[in-house]
Amino acid sequence: MTLAPFADRAARLNRAVEAHLSNATATFEGGQPFGVQLEKGQTDGFGGAGGVVDGPEITVSLNVAAHAPGLAEGGQLVIDGVVYTVGVGVQPDSSGWASGLVIFRRS
Repeated sequence: MTLAPFADRAARLNRAVEAHLSNATATFEGGQPFGVQLEKGQTDGFGGAGGVVDGPEITVSLNVAAHAPGLAEGGQLVIDGVVYTVGVGVQPDSSGWASGLVIFRRS
């Protein structure tokens, strides 16, 4: 008996979620490509929506444990050929996924 009897099922579920919900392809540190969920929206900014400082907000959700175990704030992901910098701390949940990471397009 293994220490984690459901580990294979959890990994299978993570692969299925990634395959069905991914809308972009990423790489981390030149590794193998993997699926991510990329969302582009608009921030409320300083002064509320349409206020003094307003801009696009881009977030990404990914299986950090499987594809980017060393990813941290300030780290870089290449998503669909564009380099992004992670703007927040990376704290995956118990399944290894980190959701809603704010990223900034590197210029």
